[in-house]
Amino acid sequence: MTIHAATSTGTVLIVTGPPGAGKSTVAPLVAARLGPLVATIEADWFWTIVTAGFIPPWEPTSNDQNRTVLRSVISAAAEMATGGYQVLIDGVIGPWHLPVVTDVLESRGVDLDYVVLRPDLETCLDRARARATGQARVPDHPPLTASGPIRHMWNEFGHLGRYESHVIDTSRLDHEASADEVRRALVAGELRVSSVS
Repeated sequence: MTIHAATSTGTVLIVTGPPGAGKSTVAPLVAARLGPLVATIEADWFWTIVTAGFIPPWEPTSNDQNRTVLRSVISAAAEMATGGYQVLIDGVIGPWHLPVVTDVLESRGVDLDYVVLRPDLETCLDRARARATGQARVPDHPPLTASGPIRHMWNEFGHLGRYESHVIDTSRLDHEASADEVRRALVAGELRVSSVS
């Protein structure tokens, strides 16, 4: 895929799905398959800046917090994209959040692509359990392994309406094959949500 020159505006690709879907492993592999100007943003890091009053993002009362943190993530991505980078965002960003995302990106003239990695529930739970003994990617914030919140978020991603065409079932794909499929769909234009160019 050809990436814009540094003087042109890049695009944003959101790689999302429920916890345990493989986002944080697949996103860097997708980035490695793109051009020379690529930036990857792990949205999980932005949650660590809430040092008081944090609400677990799956709780019903977390909506205002979630929108604020998400707007911060997308604003950072927009800044990188306007500098010419292809930006990948790895995070739990459901289609119910896309109005916030497109509001920020369209105001900056940045196109958005969106892909949902959605293996079956048992695969998500197995992958979450497997990472419980690993080192946390975000210091002092271990990966989510509790089955309750994972089941909740998997159900949230279970029926996406118009965005079902953006889903890749990775239940039987390893990480490399998943990244290949994301890149194929991206190049084919199957993941585009909004285009301002």
